[in-house]
Amino acid sequence: MNKIIEIKNLKKSFGNTEVLKNISLDIYQGEVLTIIGSSGSGKSTLLRCLNLLEEPNEGIILFEGSNLLDQTTDINLLRTKMGMVFQSFNLFNHKNVIDNCILAPIQVLHQEKRMAMDYSLEMLDSVGMKDYAYQNPNALSGGQKQRVAIARALAMKPDILLFDEPTSALDPEMVGEVLEVMKSLALQGMTMVVVTHEMEFAKEVASRVVFMDNGIILESGTPDELFNHPKEERTKQFLKRVR
Repeated sequence: MNKIIEIKNLKKSFGNTEVLKNISLDIYQGEVLTIIGSSGSGKSTLLRCLNLLEEPNEGIILFEGSNLLDQTTDINLLRTKMGMVFQSFNLFNHKNVIDNCILAPIQVLHQEKRMAMDYSLEMLDSVGMKDYAYQNPNALSGGQKQRVAIARALAMKPDILLFDEPTSALDPEMVGEVLEVMKSLALQGMTMVVVTHEMEFAKEVASRVVFMDNGIILESGTPDELFNHPKEERTKQFLKRVR
């Protein structure tokens, strides 16, 4: 499989606190990589470094062959190919659903409005939200907002989707509807990196699971390897606790 992202010797500190300690990781086209671990293990920071929402202190991130940390790289162009779904949705509440979805395709990709509308409606349909296209986000449930956020990311036709704990802000009954959309994307071959506390999703949908602890990748493998045959004592403790 083709590598879509290569991370080499990545380090990130906030003040004197070292959050990422020499992380190296390859992400392959078409795979669903889930990142699990305790709060404070560095999962979200690693994800946010992938599109430079957090700037690493050291290391290399190659995305489709381009080094994101090279001063000459057009980071804004590469960001258009990386969809990001946040735990807090980040929708514009003063715009309706369809206007949230067409904003970036028109302003960033310079699509004409009709084309952006047609494709965004298609993406809203794919997540079960087409009937809400002209609603205000404030009128939606958390699960509906997150499905709109996924459609908005898809409207940019990204090569990879990054999910930062996409269900952690949702009521338990809303979690399932968002995970179903993500499972559907996985079946369609979308490359996804998902920071999550949803162990069942990681078991069922991930091609590979990475366990982070204290700023390092302690262990990684297939869901079967990591959940059923963990090698590291710390991984075993974590899994026992979350089960």
